[in-house]
Amino acid sequence: MDREKKLRLSWNMDRLAGLRRHLINREADENGIYLGQHRVVRYIGEHPGCSQREIAAALSQTPAAITLSTKRLQEIGLITKETDPSNLRQYHLYVTEKGVKNGESFVGVIDRYADITFAGFSDDELEQLSDFIERMQNNLRPLKEEHLSSENNEERKE
Repeated sequence: MDREKKLRLSWNMDRLAGLRRHLINREADENGIYLGQHRVVRYIGEHPGCSQREIAAALSQTPAAITLSTKRLQEIGLITKETDPSNLRQYHLYVTEKGVKNGESFVGVIDRYADITFAGFSDDELEQLSDFIERMQNNLRPLKEEHLSSENNEERKE
């Protein structure tokens, strides 16, 4: 594929992701949570008692970014943070009842936009698209891990 086609395709993927994120976040804003924060709440719900470092590693985010997200999620009552009695510097995170309800509502928003986004595609086309996206993610994953590793090293120096 020539350079111009790759650039156009990259631009279209960015615009699609941005448009989807904008529409979902606009609707989700009514519930006080955004797409990235939903991933954090969902992870905590699937791993009750997890730590912020575990979330950061699982979601390929920096610990600092997760700290900010969890602070906001606590402030709006979607998660709680409990101190580990055996290590007062360690916290365990849990989803509140409000967080569970909010998550269910958010999944409905995501489902609706998925239906709209993929309307008119056959199952075979969706499977092929999924395979292509997974290959692209696998191509980029080493670069992201390298970047996160260098960010974590910088945070430790501070």
